Amino acid sequence: MRHPVAARIATLAVASLAGVGIAHSDSSARGVPRQDKLSIGVEAEQIGRNRVKITVTGKKFTPDGPVFIVTSALPGTAMELDLGRIVADKDGKISLKKDDLECSTPVQEDAARPVFVTITDSTTNRKARQRVEGTAWLCR
Repeated sequence: MRHPVAARIATLAVASLAGVGIAHSDSSARGVPRQDKLSIGVEAEQIGRNRVKITVTGKKFTPDGPVFIVTSALPGTAMELDLGRIVADKDGKISLKKDDLECSTPVQEDAARPVFVTITDSTTNRKARQRVEGTAWLCR
């Protein structure tokens, strides 16, 4: 035996529950604070003979949160360079200077390739990436 009224009531109940769920998820999304885009600066330069200095700065990271810094493969290699883990300060700013890196290639054509530095805020998994010229890693 069929109950057309009961079927209509059940259909309306499911539709209204779905509408409430959509409205709730939409309002929840609006309640999430906006995350600002990470701001970074990266410089790489040769210092002395066959030595490289890299300076990384940034802001809008999670305050007191861990940050990981890696590069794409250096010119003349197939390996990424792990610049390590640092902790952002209480204002969400980072700063890293390394001047103990070695050159990676004596071949001019290799050094024409750019190097990409990727910085990851591990609390939020937000990433920022910047291109630097590969010539800093050219062995002279």
